[in-house]
Amino acid sequence: MSTRLKDVVDKLYHPSQDARQVFALSRPEAERLPRLPTVAMISITAPERQVAVVDGFEYLLRLSFADVDFLNPQLSRKARQKSSEAFTASQAAQILSFVDGLPSQIRSVVVHCEGGFSRSCAIALALHLRFGYLAEVEQLTKGNPSVLQLMMACRAPSEEKR
Repeated sequence: MSTRLKDVVDKLYHPSQDARQVFALSRPEAERLPRLPTVAMISITAPERQVAVVDGFEYLLRLSFADVDFLNPQLSRKARQKSSEAFTASQAAQILSFVDGLPSQIRSVVVHCEGGFSRSCAIALALHLRFGYLAEVEQLTKGNPSVLQLMMACRAPSEEKR
């Protein structure tokens, strides 16, 4: 187990009582996590991949979308071919509804994607910026800009009630 994964697991076992925390991990790291009743999981897989082996979390949201920075005008041909499988406003709304509905005993949200540095980082950063989730911001710098922008533009159910 890597040093970083050990650090994350320690934080999952000993979460802050002041605010929820969020972590972005790779698929292999997420599949190794202990199934704790205080942890919710957002599992992101590529459309061509099978679902991750993360069963056992009481609160689990599974999504599938390609890692495409679709707002970038300089998209490669390969990325343009995958743009129909890119992140959508509907998926952003699903994530916000999921986290909005988590009970107070959930102290940590783990977001994973295949590599743990693009899609998952964008979502983790959005949860940090929007809801004040504690995050290792320095680990989230390579988040997919298009995913982050959609996450920030979408309204959460709790925001609709205001």
